[in-house]
Amino acid sequence: MLVGSQQATKRLLREHLAAGADETVLDVCCGVGEFAEAVTGRYVGVDLNERFIQGARRRHAGDDRKRFEVADVLGSQYPAGHFDKAMLVNSLHHFSDEEATRLLIELRRITRTLIVVVDADGTPRGVVRRLLLAMDRGHFMRTPTRLAEVVGRVLPIAQTVTFEVGLYGEVLLRCPLA
Repeated sequence: MLVGSQQATKRLLREHLAAGADETVLDVCCGVGEFAEAVTGRYVGVDLNERFIQGARRRHAGDDRKRFEVADVLGSQYPAGHFDKAMLVNSLHHFSDEEATRLLIELRRITRTLIVVVDADGTPRGVVRRLLLAMDRGHFMRTPTRLAEVVGRVLPIAQTVTFEVGLYGEVLLRCPLA
C-alpha cells in the first residue's frame, strides 16, 4: 500500500532501459529481485544482503537469464564495460553523498551505454509523506533537485521523470554513457 505494487516503476524501467535480449543489465542493491522482470535480456542482480539474494533466487527460479549474487559493487572485480546497462532502484537514499559518488563512479566504469537511477522523492510534502520519509531506513533522502546534483557530479543526465507510486513520489534519472 505504501509504495503500491511498483507497476509504474517497472513500466518506466522497461521503457527507459529498453534492454534488448542480447544485452546484460546490472541491478545494484537488487533486494529480492522485484525489478528483474523489467529486463527481458540477461540480468545480474547484486545485493549485500544474503537473505535478499536467496529470496531473489527463489522468486526467479527457473529463469536462466536472471542471476543473483551477494556482492559489494564497490569491491567488484568486474572489468570496465562489463555490463551493457545498469540500474539503481530505490536505494541511493541509503548512501551519503560521498558514498553515492563512489558507487556511481564504479557503475560508470563497469557499464557501457546507460545507467538508470530511480529513488524516492525526499521532498517532505504533507503529513503522511513526512511520516513515511521519517520512517524510511535511508538516512539520505534527497529532493529531485538534490538527487540530480549528486548523480550529475558523475553521470550525464539526459532525462528526469517524476512519478507517484502509492503514497510516495519517485524520481527517475536516465543517464546515457555513449
